[in-house]
Amino acid sequence: MEVDSVDLGRVLNMLVILVFSLLALFIALNLPVAFALGVTSLAFLKIATNVPLIVVVQRLFLGVDSFTLLGVPLFIFVGVLMNYTNLSQKIIDFCMALVGHLKGGLAMVNVVTSMFFAGVSGTSMADTAAVGGVLIPAMIDRGYKRDFTGAITAASSTIGIIIPPSVPMILYGVFVGLSVPTLFISGIIPGIAIGIVMCLVAYVISVKEGYGADTAFSWIRLWQTFVASIPALILPLIILGGIMGGVFTTTEAAGAAAFYIIIYGFATREFTLKKVYEAAKESALLSGQVMIIIAVANLLGWVFAYAKIPQLLVGPFLSITSNPTIFLWIASLIMIIAGTFLHGTAMLVIIIPLFLPVVAKLGIHPFHFAMVVILCWGIGQQTPPVASALYITCTLAKIDMWTLTKANIPFIGSLILVLALVIHFPDLFVLSLPKILGML
Repeated sequence: MEVDSVDLGRVLNMLVILVFSLLALFIALNLPVAFALGVTSLAFLKIATNVPLIVVVQRLFLGVDSFTLLGVPLFIFVGVLMNYTNLSQKIIDFCMALVGHLKGGLAMVNVVTSMFFAGVSGTSMADTAAVGGVLIPAMIDRGYKRDFTGAITAASSTIGIIIPPSVPMILYGVFVGLSVPTLFISGIIPGIAIGIVMCLVAYVISVKEGYGADTAFSWIRLWQTFVASIPALILPLIILGGIMGGVFTTTEAAGAAAFYIIIYGFATREFTLKKVYEAAKESALLSGQVMIIIAVANLLGWVFAYAKIPQLLVGPFLSITSNPTIFLWIASLIMIIAGTFLHGTAMLVIIIPLFLPVVAKLGIHPFHFAMVVILCWGIGQQTPPVASALYITCTLAKIDMWTLTKANIPFIGSLILVLALVIHFPDLFVLSLPKILGML
């Protein structure tokens, strides 16, 4: 029996090496993430098992057979629709009146606008495109350096996946089996903390570089821009108010937000049927990219479970430490490094299942760990070579990736600071609001 046990262990270890070697090979060959995950799964099933390949079709279907996942394309649609109206500009005008009088005013506006926009779009890409498209040219015209302008635009877009609604939170909730509304509420305080820390970093850099105020403060202008931005500010109330009040599910809230923007667009004559069609087509293409990854990721997750990879890693992790805080730092380091090479959705499926058994063994609250994952996901979007937020910003700011990354280091530091606060003070930064609202 002892020999059989040793042989079984060797076989399982070989299976682990096979799966990860194939993944590493396909990623190195720059194969699209969905195909890398799918081909790896197929190769494993064909080489190492006698499982009929009909399982592949079943798992692909089950991966997207979820009502909650309908919220993903709908929130993407909401973000795209925002870019087809003047709602984004109204938010920017209000933020300019609110903080534009401070040193480095436009930099502050960039961050605060991202915080407001995060309450609508659910993705950092939509945030970067909407905010960056307006503020990057404005900041450069006012004398801000291109690298600083690009860095604060890219970094502040991370708030888009922390402050609810959040597409990554929807994906995580569905994949792991956690309440998406509770995840949303858990992200409010960390999202606000990121905004505050980034504003402080921007202020310090602005003082050092000699950036002054970009507008004089006026109560009248603040009131006027606030009133004008009410149609935009209503959107977070529709989404969060509806979910927290039990009026909507997450998916229904996304649909209601999209319906509201369409009605607003036609009422203000900013929309035509052609524009709505173009927005729908654009969001469908973006959603298709995400949903294919989700479907194939479910297949790979099943392969991981079949190969017992998570169970194999529980022992080694627990042998390193039995301290939950130290484990979270180790896991964060692994996720941040992995996030430089993997798309966030791929990281969710490849890396997270390896940690979940250890999280349960160490008694870490699942929503605490979830927020650590989402923050590491956000940091991964800021670190090349795979950095979706940086690519969009490089195009808008007309700057190369490495120059932008160098300027982005202080803002990445602000994300790591908030990650540290979440790791060490979960009761305050993650669990307090859900508990107050009776969601935990």
